[in-house]
Amino acid sequence: MTINSSTLLSDTVIAIRNDLRNNIVDPLATSRPDGEKFVMTSYPKRNIIYPLITIKGKVVGDKPLGQQSNQRLVSLSIEVRVWARNVKERDVLNDSVYYRMKQNNFPASTSNTWTNLQLFDFGLNSTMDIEPDIDGEEVHKDRIMIFRYAYIAT
Repeated sequence: MTINSSTLLSDTVIAIRNDLRNNIVDPLATSRPDGEKFVMTSYPKRNIIYPLITIKGKVVGDKPLGQQSNQRLVSLSIEVRVWARNVKERDVLNDSVYYRMKQNNFPASTSNTWTNLQLFDFGLNSTMDIEPDIDGEEVHKDRIMIFRYAYIAT
């Protein structure tokens, strides 16, 4: 996969989605119904089966890389949300996602590492636990992780 300046955000989100799909073990791999996804690029709008992981992204800024340069240093914010059935499952999946994101930085010579895809300055900006209360009943335990990357757009 390659990340293109003209489709930067969608390419980045899809690259992360594909990597997590291939490297994070779905606790329901043997029982998840056909058509149900474990890793998705949007929040579900239908009834879903937990656990699942969603990835969203946004550009949070850019700056020129020199006077009269068309190159820009683009700052990306990537939200990875783990939706789980309980706290233990959330924590295990969260740890797996963080470890994978952290480990997939180098080497630049290996295809589809973040550096190979021209995503630099990886870091975890924050985490936040979300425990929705729907009609007085807690239905799932979530954690949002916000990762950062820099990309040199041409």
